[in-house]
Amino acid sequence: MEHTILILILPFLSFLILGLAGMRMKNGVAGAIGTASLAGVALLSYLTAFHYFAGGRTAEGVFPTLMPYNFEWLPFTTDLHINMGILLDPISVMMLVVISTVSLMVHIYSFGYMKGERGFQRYYAFLSLFTMSMLGLVVATNIFQMYIFWELVGAVSY
Repeated sequence: MEHTILILILPFLSFLILGLAGMRMKNGVAGAIGTASLAGVALLSYLTAFHYFAGGRTAEGVFPTLMPYNFEWLPFTTDLHINMGILLDPISVMMLVVISTVSLMVHIYSFGYMKGERGFQRYYAFLSLFTMSMLGLVVATNIFQMYIFWELVGAVSY
């Protein structure tokens, strides 16, 4: 499950590349970068789901809750801190698959739909950031992390 962090990193890298260098790219190249990164995210999501559900159940007959990543992000005192990480349970794993699949289909569809439009590269940059925000929302380990990704979803939707 060490590859789950890539599910969030790939669309963010796509956002950075398209946001910073997208205006120097042709529309087809920008769309291909966005779509390829989402294809990688979809494959990683399927791989995560396969490993998670093939891993077996606990003695009580339920799938375990896993935290492949969890680190202290904002330490205020020794007892008060905010963590960031990735939480995997059956619902979040299935939502990873759903979100990555739907987003991949939107990326593919948008390739033809946005043909000839101004801001093609910017559209794909923000679509990648939106996808990263949605994926971060479903794997959030705490309410603060969920709030950050929820606000990112709203800001990028605007």
